[in-house]
Amino acid sequence: MLSLDRKIYMNNNEKTPLYKRVLAIVGLVIIAGLIIAFLGVALFGGPDSKDMFMGLAGAIVAVPIMLWLLLWGLGAITGRHNIASLDAGSSNKQHDKFGNVIPEGKINTVVFDIGNVLTDFAWNDFLKAKGYDDAMIERMAKASVGSDDWVEYDKGNLTNDEIVERFVENDPEIGEQLKDAFVNIDGIILKREKTIPWIKALKAAGYKVLYLSNFSRQALEGCPDAMAFLDETDGGILSYRDHVVKPQPEIYHLLEQRYNLTPERTVFIDDTPVNIETAVKLGWKGIVYKNYSQTEKELKALGVNY
Repeated sequence: MLSLDRKIYMNNNEKTPLYKRVLAIVGLVIIAGLIIAFLGVALFGGPDSKDMFMGLAGAIVAVPIMLWLLLWGLGAITGRHNIASLDAGSSNKQHDKFGNVIPEGKINTVVFDIGNVLTDFAWNDFLKAKGYDDAMIERMAKASVGSDDWVEYDKGNLTNDEIVERFVENDPEIGEQLKDAFVNIDGIILKREKTIPWIKALKAAGYKVLYLSNFSRQALEGCPDAMAFLDETDGGILSYRDHVVKPQPEIYHLLEQRYNLTPERTVFIDDTPVNIETAVKLGWKGIVYKNYSQTEKELKALGVNY
């Protein structure tokens, strides 16, 4: 049997569909007609032909631009690449019949964790900005982001009020400080400038880009600027929506099923080793994120080029 990539490659080399060839011919005839008419007016037109001359000159410029914009718009709406949306930098790569780049190598999907990979989970700075010293921050962290209750929060099983009450129960002596700090967690997630260019580069090279993260509704809704990259991806799972978290295998299987992933063709990037260990046990490739440069090198070693 032919592999999927082989089938796509063969489809890419099939004869261009008839309707596309007809449209291309019609477009060329229109542009050729405008040029011939323009030359005719330029050579044989009299003083009264000035308006026609200018109109034809404008049409020769405007028609190709309008056609290009039309193709670009169709590509943007359908999500399929065409001659107007194809990146010049990918012109030497293989494309499927829709113009989408076929990734090189075995990997075709890159899955990202979010906190401390695509964004900064800046709870320390978040608390420091509220005026707490290092000793108090360490104590507050044990009662909050470092507690088992935070996992339930990421599962979407607790409201913001309920999680704050849990924090207070964990350390009643600093209950007021915990309430003050966590009643509103806007700004606890910070934007990373490399994130969107990184995602776009991977997608331009033909890779499916997904996210898989333990994440609460409040963190998502309270940090819109930091989370703007979500619109650039092909989708993913935030734990609070499905009430399951990493490193439980169920959340990995859910992503596989939802996005039709092939484990051995998928690489997962996460800053927590135990989350990578689960991915590897399930047949995924895994990279423990330490910094961008290290991760980029490990991706290239797996054949992920972008």
